[in-house]
Amino acid sequence: MITFVGCHGTSLQSGEKIIQSKFIISEKIDEWLGDGAYFFVNGVNNNIEELASKWASCQSWDNKIKSHTYTSFCVIESVLEVDDDTHLDLTSNEGVEILNYIIAKFLDKVKPLNKKLNFLDGAMINLARNEKILKIDVVKGNFFIKFEQERIYQINLRTNNCTICSVFDVDNVIKSKKIIKIGKII
Repeated sequence: MITFVGCHGTSLQSGEKIIQSKFIISEKIDEWLGDGAYFFVNGVNNNIEELASKWASCQSWDNKIKSHTYTSFCVIESVLEVDDDTHLDLTSNEGVEILNYIIAKFLDKVKPLNKKLNFLDGAMINLARNEKILKIDVVKGNFFIKFEQERIYQINLRTNNCTICSVFDVDNVIKSKKIIKIGKII
């Protein structure tokens, strides 16, 4: 078993709902690490509470209406516990090899169609789950995330600034959760 702490940044209203019930997994074709509840975890940057705060703050901004959609945010700290066999760690060579294996399996399936497809990490992970190639409860990876300053100044680096994980099996992996920070959007 692997145990680690994750921080999730969201609106205060959503955070209170999560504490009262459970995390709802995000399900979209372009999710970075596939469907799941997302957390900042120790890795490239170990200040995960601050990363979750910055994420919650910048996610409140709606570019269409040029305004914040919420004014209070929170950070939820959770203890995550996952079996080694259902944890895909894309920060390791072995994890990347497994992802390449998944891609190769799907290339074999789509080659006869003679069509080009857009292979996104998260979509490949979801396909592996759906096709029952691998049971994947948690996926971890390093990313460059644009927080407020990176968005304002259009900073686009290729250097990772954080480590995140996606928890697909929220009922079994998340062992505890508590709000550790509440803040106002400035």
